[in-house]
Amino acid sequence: MTLRVVVLAAAVAAIIAPGAAFADAASAGACAQKLAPDARQIYDATAPQVTPGVDLKSVVTTATKKLAMAGTISRGDARSSAMSAVQCLQQLQK
Repeated sequence: MTLRVVVLAAAVAAIIAPGAAFADAASAGACAQKLAPDARQIYDATAPQVTPGVDLKSVVTTATKKLAMAGTISRGDARSSAMSAVQCLQQLQK
């Protein structure tokens, strides 16, 4: 009986977990739609690298520096744009 309960609980967790991840990705995407253009550039450049446990600050900082140095985003607004993008990117780590 106990083994049956454990197997059932594992099956339910396997079914629910991908749905929860999809919901977080969907909410992150909806959040990104509301970002200013520079922040959206940072989000788009960083999102594929965001996974649970990744050092988000490092990933965002690297992407932001590359975009700013390339002239893709405003250097003067880079920090505030990155902070805005992080609000959405954090939802991908859930």
